[in-house]
Amino acid sequence: SYSAINLLGKSMRYTTDLTGAGCGCNVALYLVSMHQNPRPSDCNDFYCDANNVCGESCAEIDMQEANEYSWHTTLHTAHDHSGVGCGFGGGGPGWNGPRDWTSQQYGPGGQCIDTKRPFQVSVSFPVNGQGKLEALQVTLTQEGKGCPLFAQVAGYEGNAELTEALRAGMT
Repeated sequence: SYSAINLLGKSMRYTTDLTGAGCGCNVALYLVSMHQNPRPSDCNDFYCDANNVCGESCAEIDMQEANEYSWHTTLHTAHDHSGVGCGFGGGGPGWNGPRDWTSQQYGPGGQCIDTKRPFQVSVSFPVNGQGKLEALQVTLTQEGKGCPLFAQVAGYEGNAELTEALRAGMT
């Protein structure tokens, strides 16, 4: 029995602490369609995700994949392994992932988000007039810092599928 949360038109807010989560570490918080998956997976439960980790594919929304040096928020349909994301990729000069922020803004000692201290996260799922997912928005704030970091994924081709997944409730 898995919970099935419908976040369409809503926001999820929480505090995260990435202290000590260095390069190679991935502190993740994500949603998948486990509640609707009728088939047991190779992991002996009903786990599923966009990368078919336990043999079952389903929609996945990565609200947070992060460490002290990088942050990713990503939308995935059931069969879109890469998805479309936003945030700050960290990495070296050859990294081609999202760079919505800079290492001066986000990271250890960052001007806006100092990842050596806890900070607040808001992930929003705004809808259009027909109740369909328009975007995924993430805002990071930190007490004592006056420069929130904002990024969004809008216009994703898979928003119709994700609308249905969210409407059915994600775990």
